[in-house]
Amino acid sequence: MVPLLKRTISIPSLLAFSIVFVLSGCLKTDLERQVVASSPKLFSSDVVIPADFNWSTTKTMDFKVAVDDKFSGKYFYRVELYDNDPMLGTQANLLSAGVAKKGQDFTGKIVVPTMLNYIYVRRISPTKVPFVTMIPVESLGNLSISLNGSISTGMESVRVATDLSKSNTLAPMFAYSVADYAVPAGAIEIKANDKNVKIESNKTYVVKAGVSFKGNIDLNNGTSNVKVYIDGEWNDSNNALVVGGNNTLIITENGSIKINKLTQNTGGTFINCGKAEFDNMTTSNESTYSNYGTLKAKKAVFTNASLKNYGTITFEDLTSTTTSTLIRNEGSMYVEKGLLTNSTLETLCYIKIKDLLTNGAKIKIEGGGMLSVDTYQSGGTEFNLLANAILEVTEIVKFTSNSNVMKGPASSGRALARMKKVDVKGQWNAITYSGNLEIACSDHTPNEQWKTYYVINSPATIVPFDKSTVVIPGTTCNGGGNKGPGDDKPEDQVVTEVNLGTYSYAFEDNWPQLGDYDLNDVVVDMNVVKFQNTSNKVTKVVLKGKLRAAGALKRLAVAVQLDGILANSVSKVTYSRADLVGSLLKLGANGVETGQKFAVATIADDVHKAFGLNNVGFVNTQTNNYAPVDVVITIEFTTPLDSFTFQTLNMFIVNYNSAGNDRGEVHLVGYKGTDKIDALKIANSTGSLLSNTDPFKSINNEPWGLIIPSSFVYPPETKNIKTFYTKFQSWATSGGTVDTNWYLQ
Repeated sequence: MVPLLKRTISIPSLLAFSIVFVLSGCLKTDLERQVVASSPKLFSSDVVIPADFNWSTTKTMDFKVAVDDKFSGKYFYRVELYDNDPMLGTQANLLSAGVAKKGQDFTGKIVVPTMLNYIYVRRISPTKVPFVTMIPVESLGNLSISLNGSISTGMESVRVATDLSKSNTLAPMFAYSVADYAVPAGAIEIKANDKNVKIESNKTYVVKAGVSFKGNIDLNNGTSNVKVYIDGEWNDSNNALVVGGNNTLIITENGSIKINKLTQNTGGTFINCGKAEFDNMTTSNESTYSNYGTLKAKKAVFTNASLKNYGTITFEDLTSTTTSTLIRNEGSMYVEKGLLTNSTLETLCYIKIKDLLTNGAKIKIEGGGMLSVDTYQSGGTEFNLLANAILEVTEIVKFTSNSNVMKGPASSGRALARMKKVDVKGQWNAITYSGNLEIACSDHTPNEQWKTYYVINSPATIVPFDKSTVVIPGTTCNGGGNKGPGDDKPEDQVVTEVNLGTYSYAFEDNWPQLGDYDLNDVVVDMNVVKFQNTSNKVTKVVLKGKLRAAGALKRLAVAVQLDGILANSVSKVTYSRADLVGSLLKLGANGVETGQKFAVATIADDVHKAFGLNNVGFVNTQTNNYAPVDVVITIEFTTPLDSFTFQTLNMFIVNYNSAGNDRGEVHLVGYKGTDKIDALKIANSTGSLLSNTDPFKSINNEPWGLIIPSSFVYPPETKNIKTFYTKFQSWATSGGTVDTNWYLQ
């Protein structure tokens, strides 16, 4: 693991067993420099590993999290950083946690797998409401997060301040003038007993008030610019009316029409201010429907046309196709079944759809408007919700492609997507939430470990379904709006214990000579739990180690140096297995190794003896013949630390037979040896056996140890790691840029 800010590399190396044995107990003499460079053993000689490759499966980032404090600094917010969604999923690993409030940001460092694409940030408010958002991890660098949990307290546009619960029928949302569609003087009268009305271009006709007409009017006979007003009643269940040639049919406020089928084309226009009812209605070729009254249809199809509603519409089956099709609702609309393909739906007021399917559609919900759907299937749909807009799904929405996008407002105000259940299973990046949008959902398909089905780009957040915080006043346009948070009493959300999860460390033991690269000579899992105060300072850490394998035929010790933490900064170390430490690596009164500048804690003085072996032998690399050995190391500090991560752990192994003050140590690439490493061995091997830039890389840029951000399935005895993990070579030769998940195959 290579820390982001740690670039000074100077690490001594372990002497070969025979040399160390000869020099044991003697005065130090200069060794003859190695003159024969070693041949590569990890890969064949024609494989080139980039010289600057650090062999790291992790990376380190500095971060700062500021919360939008609604309590003026009186209470702490809890802030947690994860590698997966902690609210929806079950595979989230905590990266860091702390508290923040006005005047106190949460800052620190996190260590993340290089394959990680997103960091999930959960903020828990003083009223115990959890918010989750996602931050993309595109490259190493500083991470600055401002969590905008702003709560909207007003509406940009309130159309009618009427309590929806008082009526199931919404009043027209558009105040049109009756005079705009009044029957003009001189209109030619259509009488009740007329059967087939002949019309002429540029003339106006009317079925007068009180007249019940049951005949036929041909509005598609080659004429144009004809207007027909229905101020009375036109009722003919067998009639199929076609309006074309820029002709217009107008139903006045007192009029009504009920016929079998209405079809518009070639620019025909239909305006309803009264009552209209059809079995079928179809528009095409830039036709326009405008409804100010009550419109009903069993089946409605819109192609290359527009529907603008300012009154009340009820459709049993609505189909809308082509990109030029626009359905705009400023009143109320009720649909049993809807299919929108490549068309646009604009919601300024209330739309209720029981069963909706959209493909390549655009849905816009303006401030104060609401689209409510029971069951919804969405493919390639773009949602644009303005401030105080509500999208509601009462049962389930399925996102069935990888190009659905849901956006909240870009600047001020917030919008709400309140969805009972969201299904995106198996669809890669099926839905991306962004903008100032709050998603209220407790039953959402979770992202899996390393599989992203949805993205919540900050400042968008997801909260539990019943914990929505966006306050939107109720009107006839939004189904009662959204009440927002309850009256929970605020209190501090503290963080005292942070479990950073478990990483594996795997070593080869022949340094500075090369081994067989089965990376199992010593394998140890390490879990880190840190304890901290309300200033996010670390007061104590608990290292929970698990010795899993010893694939070496030599005695080895394993220990960890706490980089940057002085030995005298440790007040006390408690070892759960005191019988495993203190004999080879001598411990001081405070429990760390003596003679070291930085604190060194021992995991085991003799790995084989830790497994109960008096002699050396293969442990769990040929068969799983020994139970893992658990050790718990509790380290308390004299002064709280600013930060503690896996970056702090400088894990290493020691050749048991060279464990004096000039001992052989094996560290990871990018880390330094301890004060007791044999510096002369490094000097005599550099340029021949060891890299000129890092003593824990060979002259061919091969490592002697790896860190894996999970519990590592290590290769069996003598099985080269490149053979056991088929993506390992491509990862190495690319310098760690491809197949970053090689250890998960």
